[in-house]
Order: sequence, then C-alpha cells, then structure tokens
Amino acid sequence: MSYDDQIRVAVIGTANVAQTVAFVAEHERSTHVKYFVIDDAPTVSDKIKFITCEQIADVIGGLDAVFMLTALTDESTCRTAQIIADCVQNAWLSVAVIQSASNVDELSRLQQKFGVVINLAEQQLNLPVEDFSYKIVHGIHSVYDEEFYPYLMPVDGEDLIELLTCGKKVFVAFGEASGEKPTVAAVNAALDSPPVKNNLQRARSVFVNILGSHDSLSMLEANEAINPVFEATNPDGDFYFVVNLDDSLAEKIFVMIIVCVSET
Repeated sequence: MSYDDQIRVAVIGTANVAQTVAFVAEHERSTHVKYFVIDDAPTVSDKIKFITCEQIADVIGGLDAVFMLTALTDESTCRTAQIIADCVQNAWLSVAVIQSASNVDELSRLQQKFGVVINLAEQQLNLPVEDFSYKIVHGIHSVYDEEFYPYLMPVDGEDLIELLTCGKKVFVAFGEASGEKPTVAAVNAALDSPPVKNNLQRARSVFVNILGSHDSLSMLEANEAINPVFEATNPDGDFYFVVNLDDSLAEKIFVMIIVCVSET
C-alpha cells in the first residue's frame, strides 16, 4: 500500500460506544473516513450508518484501514468485536481502541487479530474517553490523508505499519500548545503521560506525529522538540517521526506519541 493511493478508511463501533463514534465523526474533517455502528444503537449522527453483524464482512472487505471502537463489557459486544476481528485480516491497518475490557480472554483474542490494540484502561487518561479515541483516529489517519494533512517528511507505509504493530502493548499520549516554541511545549506535554514516559526505555518502537500550520510549524523546532524523546528511547528500538501540515490548527501544534513494547 502506497500513501499516494486513496486509502479507504472506516471507524466501526459496537452499539455501546455509539456516542464515541459520533464524537469522532463530528470532529474529523476528512471525507475519506466512513462511520458504522453495529446493531441496536440510538441515532447519534447523520454521518453514521447502522449495520447488522451479518453486514460486517461486506463492509470491511473493501477497506484498507479499520478503526474498531468498543467496550468489552458484555457477551453480546464481545461476540460482535470478534466478528469484526475475524474480518480485518486483509486490511492494511487495523486498530482496536478499547474503552474498557472486563473480559481478559476476549482482549487477548483481539490482540492476536488486530495489528494495533490500544486498551484505554492502561493509558491513565487525561482526556474524556471520546476525545482520546478521536485523537487516536485523527493522529494515525492524518499521517496518510493528503486531502487535509500533507506530510513534509517522506513516509514509507510499510515501515510505519511495522513500527505500529511490532509490540503487544501500545501506549499513546497527546500534547497541544501555542505561543513561544509551541512544538517543544506540545512534545513536553505529551511526555507528561506516565505510561509513555515510563515505557520509552523498553520500547520496541516509538512513533511521533507532529501537526501544525504553515505559519506555526518549524522543521528546525520540530527536530529540537523530538530530541528528548529520541534520547530517552530504547537504543535497540526503532524511532520514527513525521510532520504534517494542517492550517486549521492556526497557532496550535498537535503532537501524538505512540510507544510499542513487548509483553513482560
């Protein structure tokens, strides 16, 4: 898969996280993303299409990237999540964002089938769960969506997928800042997340995405900003960062850091 291609992306949620899917749909500007909720959820957004479990295979079969949002809190939801998991094997990128996971066995099965599994219970959230889920979709999708987020640094799709999928545990942090040296401040804000900061030394891979406008984003400052992350990262791991332009951010800089580690 080349980043030069039009990538077909969908956010698919189970019924118990319909509000989260709606939050993502209302905040993500890209027209590349389609939104689906499975079965008996209330109507929460005109951008969302409601489908049955029997339709999941047909929907996912034509996609390149799938973001599944769910909370593994009941037997019915776990079954639905597994149906989605069985259908993502041919997707170029599959990301499961799990709001809560009371069923450890189901979580383990999803980890075997999805390329990236982000269990929000491990993240020590400093944002509402809806906002955190949106920023995950936004931060990853913005890397290859040239409709709104043209990237400045060369990106190889296969390398990025390998970086994101090489670990069994994935920790994510976000930072936003404006004013003096906003990129440095945004990176430092992301590093305030204990799960990210505390796992850099044992990371198998670290990925940093920086988003900013033409006027606010400086490549020189971006290089300065990521140095503390690079120096704190496991020297035997892989480190990768990309810079994207998004003029809708005006004076604000947005940073996402993803740390992938092996299970211990």
